[in-house]
Amino acid sequence: MNKVLLLISLSLSLQILAQSKIEMALEVLEKDIDLKYASIGFCAIDIDSNKIFAQRNFTKALIPASSMKVITTGSALAILGSNYIFKTYLEYSGEINNGTLNGNLYIRGAGDPSLASPIMDGVLSRELLMKEFVDAIKKVGIKKIQGAIIGDASHFDDEVLISTWQWGDIGNHYGAGSCGLNYHDNLYYINFEKNKNYGGTPKISSIVPKVPNLNIDNRVTSSGSRSGDNAYVFSAPFGTNAIIRGTIPRGSGVFDIKGAIPDPAFLCAHDLRNSLINSGVPVSKKETTQRMFKKLEDRTTFHTHKSPKLSVICKHVNERSRNMYCEAFLKTIGVKKKGVGRTNNGIAAVNEFWKSRGLDMEGFFMKDGCGLSARNGVSAKTFAEIMRKMYLDKKSFNDFYNQLAIAGRTGTLKNICRNSAAENNIRAKSGSMNRIRSYTGYVNTQSGKLLSFSIIVNNYSCSGFVMKKKLESLMIALAES
Repeated sequence: MNKVLLLISLSLSLQILAQSKIEMALEVLEKDIDLKYASIGFCAIDIDSNKIFAQRNFTKALIPASSMKVITTGSALAILGSNYIFKTYLEYSGEINNGTLNGNLYIRGAGDPSLASPIMDGVLSRELLMKEFVDAIKKVGIKKIQGAIIGDASHFDDEVLISTWQWGDIGNHYGAGSCGLNYHDNLYYINFEKNKNYGGTPKISSIVPKVPNLNIDNRVTSSGSRSGDNAYVFSAPFGTNAIIRGTIPRGSGVFDIKGAIPDPAFLCAHDLRNSLINSGVPVSKKETTQRMFKKLEDRTTFHTHKSPKLSVICKHVNERSRNMYCEAFLKTIGVKKKGVGRTNNGIAAVNEFWKSRGLDMEGFFMKDGCGLSARNGVSAKTFAEIMRKMYLDKKSFNDFYNQLAIAGRTGTLKNICRNSAAENNIRAKSGSMNRIRSYTGYVNTQSGKLLSFSIIVNNYSCSGFVMKKKLESLMIALAES
């Protein structure tokens, strides 16, 4: 009996010692002069017992930045299913007579964010996608089109952007919104010839892909040779004008930045029309788009292009922190649950889903799917609870868990927590914006516990790099617990 009591006492002592490590780390963080004006939210939940392992201000709603993506991708996997596939259709109206299509040819999107992605592995490039489309058009017997190529983006509404995104973000690739026919990640590359003179203006050597009707006002200047990309594109959806301000490094060679395509569906139609003409299939009318759903004429669907599985796309999203993809997921959830692909419908469906799983969603303020909006507000407790619920969802958890970055090994966590107890024992999504840092995910502790956790800090006074180091120490202490 004494041995049993001794073992119980020893176990309790080890548990107290383990928790004291994280408590000490939290106290250090709270007393840090760089966090004098900051708000800190932290919560770690023991997944087996569903008890709070450690917390600080865990119900305070804070701006999470890209950590919001774990809620969006987790919800998408659970609601749509890991094997969900996006489809893009080729259709025509009218009739084909002796090789001539007397009608229009449509590229009807269903929100696939990966269509012709230049970044994601395992998808067709623009050139190969256009070849697939041209081959399918020829196979159905079309040799001439007396009509237009129409990019049909009406699967989603035409509110491409989130109203609470900042003007300084929306013209850049990370501020590209989502439409029913996404294309080439909704981004284009602006290639500059570097200028050797400090303050000199680097010339734009090329735009890839060439965006039709886009006029660029280049106001970029040259800065220090190691200054990096500090150039920003200012443009609006469906617009034809863009202004580029800021700096790029001076020197020689080529330097590229990425902008948001104003109308991805139009560019897709433009590329297909050119590809058809170049392959000997004349098209009589100019390309155009359909942005809002309106059934004007019957169509014949003759080709379907399929995306990779949702689980594969989600892994790419969380490893590379792809904003537009999350907005497409949210609108797709809106289509499935509410019948219309609107952001607000997706948000409502996400709230309802987690409520149905027994979570209190009071104080959960979701304005977008990717975390770019500074109007998002989520507590560390809500994050940790959703992570725990994801663990309990055996249908989608493995795919969800495997898409998260591994501390010291992969993704945005590749360079943190190396040679520590946290290396290979933390899987999480990071988030960062100006004066915002966050991490949300799971940790296997040295005491043998699996914890879901979230840490969010807003309005710190130090640099983002220094703040990352402080949170790295906290996560190491959590792993050592």
